[in-house]
Amino acid sequence: MKNIEDMSDAELIDSLRQESNSGECLMELVSRHSGIYMTMVHNYTPSVTSSTPTYKSELISDKNYYIYQAALKYDESKNTKFSTYLGNETRWMCLNLYNKTKNKSAKEIEIDKPEMKDIPEEENENEKSITREFLDKVMSIASKDPDPRILRIFKMRYMDPGTNKVTPWKQIGDSLELSIQGCINIHNKAITKIKKELSRDI
Repeated sequence: MKNIEDMSDAELIDSLRQESNSGECLMELVSRHSGIYMTMVHNYTPSVTSSTPTYKSELISDKNYYIYQAALKYDESKNTKFSTYLGNETRWMCLNLYNKTKNKSAKEIEIDKPEMKDIPEEENENEKSITREFLDKVMSIASKDPDPRILRIFKMRYMDPGTNKVTPWKQIGDSLELSIQGCINIHNKAITKIKKELSRDI
């Protein structure tokens, strides 16, 4: 088997999707492509000031998560380098976050309407806002899972008191003494289970 450092981006991504040495593969992708990610974040979000939207710090804190999501969506058959794809995805994300923040009214930023904005697009249908009733259903399902980490992750990620902002993965990982990748994997597997459970109620 090749050393991680000798693998191509496509090979790393394939291993990541198959959950084969996924943590090491992700960290190698992060090492290779953090530069383009951070360049796009700095170029397409406002400069850091006391009034800067907090999403910029979240984009920086959750860098590994966003690179991970880009890797999962990357389509090698389109003959685009992963670095180019990541750059375009990050730029698009930054511009959309900026426009959303600029256009949001105070009424749209209520604690009883948090957004699960970092759930992968295929999981949350283009980042639609969710109601308190829906969130309560999600938490109820999560609380019944035999893995107690799931409920802790969801509570920290989406129910931080006094804010509708999501908690950075690094902070969650430190609290649970897990790696960022470990938290993401637990989270995404739980989302799949919760979607199946909710579909039975429709």
